[in-house]
Amino acid sequence: MDKACHVLCVSLDCIRSLTAPDGDAPRGTLPAGIAEELLAQARAADERAPLAIRFVAPDADVAFADAACADAACADAIATRVHTHFARVAQRHALQIRDIFRFARVSTAVGLLCVVVLLACSQAIPEDAGKLMNGVRESLNIFAWVAMWRPAELWLYAHLPERHWRRLALRLVQARVSVESTPAASVRP
Repeated sequence: MDKACHVLCVSLDCIRSLTAPDGDAPRGTLPAGIAEELLAQARAADERAPLAIRFVAPDADVAFADAACADAACADAIATRVHTHFARVAQRHALQIRDIFRFARVSTAVGLLCVVVLLACSQAIPEDAGKLMNGVRESLNIFAWVAMWRPAELWLYAHLPERHWRRLALRLVQARVSVESTPAASVRP
């Protein structure tokens, strides 16, 4: 591995958890615990450093994997599964970003309509209408601009967390994946 890479290390009890398809999970996905561990480690890594993923499994499990498929083919299958999983995660976040901007467009239209109607009502109240009506006029002005609060929040801030998670998933898609063996006694739970 390059010294510039940040290595994400995941210890496995069984290599089969990465090679065998899960019954309920879509093809090409990772078990939730492993995916969450990789995301947590990637979040802690420097954003500028490329990532490398290293799965560590006991010797017996690697021997099982070698019997099931050639060592390089098994490692390629695991790398493909990791990359496919995080490509799907990135795609989900991209769809979320698209949805946020769609909601922002609708919210903006509704908010602008509220602003126009409420400001028109506010302007219809004369300046010398009395204290109560002046209070109503000012309340309509405030409410009109508050109606634009959510659309502004959607346009400015709501998409930022989704962009962060999409960028993190894309970094994991580009990560190099390796599978290593250790003596069974030294693998951490």
